[in-house]
Amino acid sequence: MNKRKWLLALVMIYAGQFFVNAQQTKEYGGLTWYLDYEQAKKIAIKEHKPIIILFTGSDWCPPCMALKKEVLPNPEFKKYAKDVILVLADFPRRTRLAPGQQQKNRALAAKFLGRSGLPTMVGVDPRTDSIISHITGYNFYSHNIGPHIQFIQKVIKAVK
Repeated sequence: MNKRKWLLALVMIYAGQFFVNAQQTKEYGGLTWYLDYEQAKKIAIKEHKPIIILFTGSDWCPPCMALKKEVLPNPEFKKYAKDVILVLADFPRRTRLAPGQQQKNRALAAKFLGRSGLPTMVGVDPRTDSIISHITGYNFYSHNIGPHIQFIQKVIKAVK
């Protein structure tokens, strides 16, 4: 009987760890994004990479939805995204976030977003928590991703 309890406890620990790890990242726009800034910051420092935080309203903001569809999965953007650590701060209206995630996103917005609208990408130096650059909006009528490519290039150069 004790072996069963021990085995059950072990299975629960591993299952819980899997669940926790599964909740720390999210696929969004064909890229993997961290949901926890502090975790992303540790990885960014270790890998000597900058952080890009995407502030978005995934289920209600038309420019945000267009950015997800047109910019993030673009091969050129994805090429540069390998050289940064991505953090997603989503502010949906119809989709429920995991417990505590809304508070984390609000704290990030208070620290890095200021009065900018959505979508906004903010490049951050993880060593100092200083803003390198930011880009707000996406013109989904022109389908021009050039400014976002220039933004990610600038962020990468600033930390190297």
